[in-house]
Amino acid sequence: MFQKLLLKILTILIIPIFLFSDNIPETPIKLIGKDTSVTKPTIEPTIVTEDTTKNLENQIDIQNKLINEVILNINNESYLTSLPEKSFYENEILFLTNKINANNIQNNTLAAQRDELKVAYLDEKSYYENTLKDIIIGKQEFKNKKYFEEILQNNINKIQKFKLDPYTLIYNNELKNDSKVSTEFIDSYIELYNQKHTQLFVLQYLYSNMQKIRASNFFIDEFNLKYIINKIDNIKSISYFSSLISYHLNFSIGEASVVLLIIIFFRLLNRYLIALIINFISKILFKNDQEAEESVLYYLKEAINSPLIYSLYLFSIQISIFILIKDQSLINQIMPWINTIYMALLTWAMYSILNNSISIYAQNLLEKYQNVRKEMIVFILKIVKVLLILVVILFLFTQLGIDVKAIAASLGVGGIAIALAAKDTLANFFASLNIMTDNSFSQGDWIKTDDFEGTVVDIRMRTTRIRTFDNAMITVPNTQIANAHILNWSKRIIGRRIKMSIGVTYENKMSDIVCLKNDILDMLLNHPNIASNKNIDISRTKAFEAIKREDLEGIKNTLLVYIDEFGATSINILVYCFSRSPVWEDWLDTKEDVMIKIARLVEKNHCEFAYPTQVVHLKQEQKIEDLS
Repeated sequence: MFQKLLLKILTILIIPIFLFSDNIPETPIKLIGKDTSVTKPTIEPTIVTEDTTKNLENQIDIQNKLINEVILNINNESYLTSLPEKSFYENEILFLTNKINANNIQNNTLAAQRDELKVAYLDEKSYYENTLKDIIIGKQEFKNKKYFEEILQNNINKIQKFKLDPYTLIYNNELKNDSKVSTEFIDSYIELYNQKHTQLFVLQYLYSNMQKIRASNFFIDEFNLKYIINKIDNIKSISYFSSLISYHLNFSIGEASVVLLIIIFFRLLNRYLIALIINFISKILFKNDQEAEESVLYYLKEAINSPLIYSLYLFSIQISIFILIKDQSLINQIMPWINTIYMALLTWAMYSILNNSISIYAQNLLEKYQNVRKEMIVFILKIVKVLLILVVILFLFTQLGIDVKAIAASLGVGGIAIALAAKDTLANFFASLNIMTDNSFSQGDWIKTDDFEGTVVDIRMRTTRIRTFDNAMITVPNTQIANAHILNWSKRIIGRRIKMSIGVTYENKMSDIVCLKNDILDMLLNHPNIASNKNIDISRTKAFEAIKREDLEGIKNTLLVYIDEFGATSINILVYCFSRSPVWEDWLDTKEDVMIKIARLVEKNHCEFAYPTQVVHLKQEQKIEDLS
């Protein structure tokens, strides 16, 4: 059971159904025409019969208009107020039934048959209108798909149950008579005949195109979440507040609770579903190779982890939309965007799998074929990424009904003329694309060039805005900044350099200086705010890496302490390390703490700091006495 449920969920996530049948049949309804005017029904416009003076296309347009009107009235729920109550038809039917009995007693057979047709007309009309109301109420109560199929099929069966065949012969015979009862019988027969065919046409269309009046939803159809919603809303302590919230916010406490449960359910599902999928794939692909299986497990998880998590969250949002939003037209406007996000997530997963597959096998390829360059592999990956993005954009255009061919056709001679007139604007635009693709800096980064220094406010289509440290705004054309030498201080996650030279006097013993150097090294290795191999884990892998992660993200944990040189007035110890935080204030705090601890270690090891001194040696010449 769980496997079937999981298979359905994966089917919806991986291959969402975007296209539904929405074409109205172009076969006209075969109705009977009459010379006298027909009273217009209250629930649909009268469909004029086809004859020699009316075109077939007009007939199809009228029935298409009928379908659209029915769908519109269902979606805006106008039938609940515009259609008469069932009791209205019951009173009319009771009156006609009494007339039938009276005519049968008086042997007025044709009049009784006339009224029998009127009773069937009103009975089918009442049942049809109640079906439309039940559809609206079923939407409000989030009934499952089987409920709608059942009420539509019951109405179809009821219409087909009453046969007109016994009355058809009488109808053909009475066409020759001009009596009042004959005319009324003919009119009743035509009204019932046309109504039966019109209602069958509408009901069969709604049955085949249910997504027009009700958005399909897996959980509602399979589990009927409305049952849970009703249970929550009917709790005595909640029902009043639920109705109050439903009146003002258009959703009840039960609906909000079910939405919250759905989100929690998918949050828990994210923890276990990915591992199940990856294990299933690895067992199929690698049955005996344990080492290859572990490698695939790692990279496959890295590839599909985020797309699948977001897909499940998006699916929970989609279900919540179906529960909370009652306006079908609004849902139809939202669905193209949700479908496009599904497509984007699927594209992201495909690209990640491709990228990680190359990470697994490209290193062996580079070792085997020396002429293959890493830059070429990275370049191909970028081309694939751009193509996949274009696929998503084209899919969005088709979902929104935009004519892609018309857009492509417009990029002709007119596009060339615009490009020549807006040469500088286009140059800045493509420069912004270069900035985006190169990722040399991002919004919020601290950058410095030969002309300016400050924080990036935003990167626009033509210019980039920089906020300087004296709180001024600089607007720079993208062509200028794209060709400048940029020093980016923000492209680092761990590591801001601390470099100092500690000078001790020559009077100190070398053994004490060596002990001081070792103590400083131990202190830095165990310092919680100094980056080192103990607290910074840089993964080492044999897999192909186009760019080292620590270089790309800015991770430095170099730690050096050496007796460096014999200076003019001191023996110098080099201290070279990085603080864990690149934030300036944190770096100052760390540097201050390191200096204090070094001062204590100098005192501990009986050493003294050297300071600039100058020693003057006076050489006294020996006096030579003249003995002569």
